[in-house]
Amino acid sequence: MGKEPEELTDVLVVGGGITGLSCALFLRHHGVRCVLVERHASTSVHPRAWGWYPRTLELLRSVGVEEAVLEAAEGYKDHLRQATVESLAGREVRAAMLPAPGDLSHLTPSRQISLGQDRMEPIVREAALKAGAALRFSAELTSFERPEGPDGPVVATVEDRGSGAQRQVRARWMVAADGARSPVRETLGIGRSGLGTLQHQVSILFRADLSGPLDGRRFSICQIENDLLHGAVLGHDDSLGRGTLIVQYRPEAGESLDDFTTARAVELVRSAIGTAADGTEAEVEIIGVLPWELAALTTDRFRDGSVFLIGDAAHVIPPIGGYGANTGVHDAHNLAWKLAAVVRGEADDRLLDTYEAERRPVAEATVAQAQLRLAVRSGRADEEQRRATLDVLSVTFGHTYASAAIDGRRLPPFRALEEMTGEPGTRAPHVPVIVRDRPGSLLDEFGSSFVLLTSEAGLAWEKARTRAAERAGVALRGVAFGDGPTDATDLSEFGWRSRYGVRADGAVLVRPDGFVAWRAEAAAVEGSDPAEVLERALLGAVARTH
Repeated sequence: MGKEPEELTDVLVVGGGITGLSCALFLRHHGVRCVLVERHASTSVHPRAWGWYPRTLELLRSVGVEEAVLEAAEGYKDHLRQATVESLAGREVRAAMLPAPGDLSHLTPSRQISLGQDRMEPIVREAALKAGAALRFSAELTSFERPEGPDGPVVATVEDRGSGAQRQVRARWMVAADGARSPVRETLGIGRSGLGTLQHQVSILFRADLSGPLDGRRFSICQIENDLLHGAVLGHDDSLGRGTLIVQYRPEAGESLDDFTTARAVELVRSAIGTAADGTEAEVEIIGVLPWELAALTTDRFRDGSVFLIGDAAHVIPPIGGYGANTGVHDAHNLAWKLAAVVRGEADDRLLDTYEAERRPVAEATVAQAQLRLAVRSGRADEEQRRATLDVLSVTFGHTYASAAIDGRRLPPFRALEEMTGEPGTRAPHVPVIVRDRPGSLLDEFGSSFVLLTSEAGLAWEKARTRAAERAGVALRGVAFGDGPTDATDLSEFGWRSRYGVRADGAVLVRPDGFVAWRAEAAAVEGSDPAEVLERALLGAVARTH
């Protein structure tokens, strides 16, 4: 088949999993043209990731998707049982109930949920389509080149896997969200470092009536230990008619993926389900078998000129802790606003360098935390490792950034939640507020542009805002706390200023991704022009010189 005419876009996203779809959605939220290509015909049928942390829900909230996700996750709210069993119908060796999600309203307007990736991806896909993203499934990237050099536009050849027709897509940038085996990364010759592959796993997706064997129980994690299965994990959805069995295989012992025939997969699933009281075995239908590697790896570079790596293409995180997919969505969110700033002319290429500077250290630190959790769970952790293992909220909320776009001292990779007081390089804290007569979270004011936070005593900063934004050429909204009809009302117990570490006459500059870029703990130094100070802060926040 011949090639169709060239298609022009700002960003070509390669990979239609949760990370790629999120990237397309975030790009469109910022008004950036994008085309996404995915070699498979549709989104994943495998649940893959099951848990989503509140910070990820905050990001989806910022683009109007959180409500749909919460509705889809409603059926999983009672999936709180953790157990080791001989089989679902057999003896429980040990069991415990996870505590119900605590009240996090002091920390976030969002919450932690369980929802299979197979259910999450269609929601994000629909939102991206509505936002105007061009999503091409059954479309495979077969090659790409950068005829003007590594920093120049990408010219990609994409093949329709149904018709065989080829077309060229010319994009200013390309984002590789094409998974752990990333063909884009391999083509670029970007290496990876870390412990590497720790285990070879297979996920067996099946249909079976689990309502009887579950007997009213709802599992978060169910480990299977019997004569046939050792260390296997079984998960089920809220319909009780669909499940996933994860088992390990050992290539060093001569085992391979070819061993997992349909008959073998049925045998393993039946062993996990167990035999009914009347001696009958479950009717099992195998939907698919997915091989994957439990690995700990980080790529040596997250950027190669006009190509960026996100998600599993950039880092492979052991699943203990459930950080992997969440981290990928956060990658996409960090990158999208920066690409948009360059498209709008607010920033230049230096801002794009901060994607790697900010996200690669987070990935390395998150991989290390997952490795620590794996050691703790396996009983191999020493006391020092146990002390170094952080709670999941500190990892997912407390990661810090240090780059040319952050005005402040370099912070540890993670901040404890009680230490997060609006320092530059940290997530802007949640504060319950009323803005424009609407109750909500201060976080709802972030997500589309830079925002300047001030109080009545900081009027000089607010008056300087428009002039500074015009000089810098960067859009800057203001949220002023006070008693006026257009002011924000602070509903928090201790006040927004205590959460952000400023005095009444201070100011805070928050980036479109909800991270603090700069803050003035008090008024501008006497004799200085607040507009000039704020202009320098804005230019720094987009990595431009004065």
